[in-house]
Amino acid sequence: RCFPHVINIAVQTALKVLSALPEFLAADPEYWQVLQNDVVGLARSIVTACRASGQRRADFEETIEKGNENGGWGEPPELLRVVGLLKDVDTRWSSIFLMIDRVLELYQVIVLRLGVEFELSYLLLTDLELQVLRDVRQFLQVPHVVQELVSAEKTPTLCIVLLYERLIIMLRDLKRQLPKLGHAISAAIRKLEEYLALSRCAPIYALAMGQ
Repeated sequence: RCFPHVINIAVQTALKVLSALPEFLAADPEYWQVLQNDVVGLARSIVTACRASGQRRADFEETIEKGNENGGWGEPPELLRVVGLLKDVDTRWSSIFLMIDRVLELYQVIVLRLGVEFELSYLLLTDLELQVLRDVRQFLQVPHVVQELVSAEKTPTLCIVLLYERLIIMLRDLKRQLPKLGHAISAAIRKLEEYLALSRCAPIYALAMGQ
């Protein structure tokens, strides 16, 4: 399998175990409850609602434009890109990261739009849900950045092995920064290690190491 596809498999594996309850998270039941409630799914529901019709998509971007014209968003004020929210696709590399990244980038707009659409206000995230979503984004950003640097069709097997090793090291470091997501990050690492072992068995790797 090509390297970006393997990264996608590792990420999907990690996301599937996000809601599992590691022993150390028992001391932080509120954080675990957010994971249990599928915070990624909550973000997906927001995207689906805001993109449900052409009118909603147009209203969303118009809201950004008006906010920019009125001086910007947040404190200190900043101008936001006039872009829409992104749907994720299981088979598309980094699509979950890109979806979450865009939700967080435009969350001030989301709050305003969901406030207007009263029947959708239940989709608003709590402060803790936002923090957990930021943590998930920080985790997903690592494999995203690595695979963005890779052109699988042009990367020799030996380089692929080195990329696997480097990504695994980066994820191990990330576990120390995001201990509450450590169980999910570990699942991704285990999956990458499986493919690392297969890559090391490739004839071109053995030939290169023997030179």
